[in-house]
Amino acid sequence: MIRTVEEFVSAFKAARRVSTPLVMVRTADPASTMETVARLLNGQGEETALLVWDIMHGLSGANRPGKAEAARVLDGGDPAMVSARPSDALVLAEKLAEDSILFLFNAHRFYADAVVMQGIWNLRDRFKAGGRMLAMLAAPGTSLPNELAQDVLVLDEPLPSIDDLKGIVRGVFSDAQLGSRMPPFWRKRLTPS
Repeated sequence: MIRTVEEFVSAFKAARRVSTPLVMVRTADPASTMETVARLLNGQGEETALLVWDIMHGLSGANRPGKAEAARVLDGGDPAMVSARPSDALVLAEKLAEDSILFLFNAHRFYADAVVMQGIWNLRDRFKAGGRMLAMLAAPGTSLPNELAQDVLVLDEPLPSIDDLKGIVRGVFSDAQLGSRMPPFWRKRLTPS
C-alpha cells in the first residue's frame, strides 16, 4: 500500500521504466497528479509528450511536445469536436508517438461503457510496444470493471503529509514574494526544525 507521495512517485517511475501501458491513478487532485508526473520525468518533461483529455475540451497537449503531438493526431480538427467523446479520443490515442503519456480525466465516469472499455483495452499492446502510457485519473476508492482489472496497474496517490503541505505553503509564499509578510504564527510553524 502506498502511504507517501515518495512511494507513489517511486511506483509510477517503476511502471514507466517497464513500459506499463495502462495505469489508473486514484487521486483527490488530478491536476496535482499531472504536475507530480511531469516533475518525475527527470528532465525529460520537455521531451515526453504529455497530453490530456477531458469531456469538455477533448484531446490537448499539456506541454510543448504534447501540443505538437495533439495537433498531429487531430490533423487540424477542433479538439472539442473530434475528440470530446472518450471513445474518439481513445481511437486517436492509438496514433500517439512513442513515449507519450495521455492523462484521461475522470476515467471512472467512462470506463464502464463497453465502447470505452474496449478502446482502453485496445491500447494495451499498442502502447506497451512503444513505451506509451494511458494514465486514467479517477476518484479515490473507485474500482475497475472485471474486463480491465487484470490489465491495468492501479496506484493510489495519497493525500499530502504535513511536510508536503508545509512545502506547498512555502512555495506559494515564495512565488508570491510574500515571505517577509508571512504572519508570525505561520513563519514559526513553517520554519524547518
